[in-house]
Amino acid sequence: MNILKDIPGLKHPFPKRKRGNRLVFCVIKNCGEVGFDKEPLFNKLLMSICGDNNYKIRRDGCIFFKEYFKIHRENIIKSDRFKDVYLPTLIDFLNDEDLHI
Repeated sequence: MNILKDIPGLKHPFPKRKRGNRLVFCVIKNCGEVGFDKEPLFNKLLMSICGDNNYKIRRDGCIFFKEYFKIHRENIIKSDRFKDVYLPTLIDFLNDEDLHI
């Protein structure tokens, strides 16, 4: 998990960060809500991507949510995470200063 945590870090060049984010997204999509319950690092990584200072990274986070919600809709709606984490993040995306989000 430490390797997964390190790849999207700000110290890496943009292309490597993008690849790291895609890896994080793939792991989270495959693990689903159960993965969030078992591994708190998932939430931390996802929130750091969604709050990144680069709009291209934030946009990837927005696209991830769209795809993730399609796959795991029923489990997401049942979880407290939907109200506590996902909705505030989606509202932040709606209010984003960059029009590309």
